Amino acid sequence: MENFPDWSDILLALIFGIAVPFISGVKSAAQMKETPMMFDSATKKRFYIGNSLFLAIMGVIILISWLLHSRPFSRLGFNFPSTDQYTLCIVLTFLFIGLYIMDVVHGMFSPDENEEAEKQAESQTPFLPAEWNEIPSYFVMCLSAGVFEEIVYRGFLVTFFQQIFTGIPSASTCALLTPALVFSLAHYYQGPKAVFKILVLSLLFGMIFWYSQSLLIVIILHTLVDLSGGILSIIMAKKKLAKNDEEDQFD
Repeated sequence: MENFPDWSDILLALIFGIAVPFISGVKSAAQMKETPMMFDSATKKRFYIGNSLFLAIMGVIILISWLLHSRPFSRLGFNFPSTDQYTLCIVLTFLFIGLYIMDVVHGMFSPDENEEAEKQAESQTPFLPAEWNEIPSYFVMCLSAGVFEEIVYRGFLVTFFQQIFTGIPSASTCALLTPALVFSLAHYYQGPKAVFKILVLSLLFGMIFWYSQSLLIVIILHTLVDLSGGILSIIMAKKKLAKNDEEDQFD
């Protein structure tokens, strides 16, 4: 593409690639530390809708910039997956699904991991749903994250860094690693283990986008992963409540 990146792309990359993740991480860390118990059901729903709108604004800004520059939206990943690397895309997709399922199963059936997950839910991710009536607004946020975060972090930033690193050794690796690293570090308030998991999954997202030249697969995976995390959070909350009720009966 001609005139890509220009000064406006560099500015957007600095804002969405550095400033927004850093500010969001700091703000979230402070909020989780100071007011973890203030996330009642109504607050969570407002949080989900507010985050959805913020993510939508990010994505729309990228789309408007792309439109104003008369660039093909296919370069952002608005295509059906390419058949050129079809087998590799399928392998990477199933690898992602397999790793995610293994992590979930290990977390649910390992007593130590289960206890750690409960502590993390209370202190680091109290915004996750605990009741089924929170799922509709939570799903809106999941879909918004799946669509607009992928537009920003895969469609825009991977393409941006692909151009920035052109001509240097391992340019494609750097183009995939940089957005994944930024995205994972923005979740540092969830702890180092979560950051590492998000980094691995983000790298796989980037590779799937790179070889498919499409956002479709990563949008679906991203949305489903976030949604399943909310469902698992509800299951854990119900399980903990039942356990506490059982212990109260014996006291």
